[in-house]
Amino acid sequence: MVLMMQEVVTFREVLDMRPEKFAFESEKNMGKIIYALAHEIVELRRELEEIKRNKLGAVVERVVVLEDVSYSEAKNMIEDYLKSHEGVYMYEMSTDLKIDLKTVHEVVEELIKEGKVE
Repeated sequence: MVLMMQEVVTFREVLDMRPEKFAFESEKNMGKIIYALAHEIVELRRELEEIKRNKLGAVVERVVVLEDVSYSEAKNMIEDYLKSHEGVYMYEMSTDLKIDLKTVHEVVEELIKEGKVE
């Protein structure tokens, strides 16, 4: 009796199988399919652990209490802020100035239209 080693089914092949082919193949090659799925899970867990190690401490939760300011006051604050903070993101302005992000977007768009901000 000669045993032939068949190629292992890959996770990509499992994903690409049509439902009817998967049903047929799974009956025929259950061990290979389970191996492919288990292998993929192990690889994903390994990648997740590496991400956790690399990002440990990188995620910081902050609570920002927004100030209740008028639109014109927010516009003045943002204009002043932009004079000393080049290349800043809108969410940073929102956080630093304690102004709602939607208002920051609206003000910045207006300042762009006025030619005061690029």
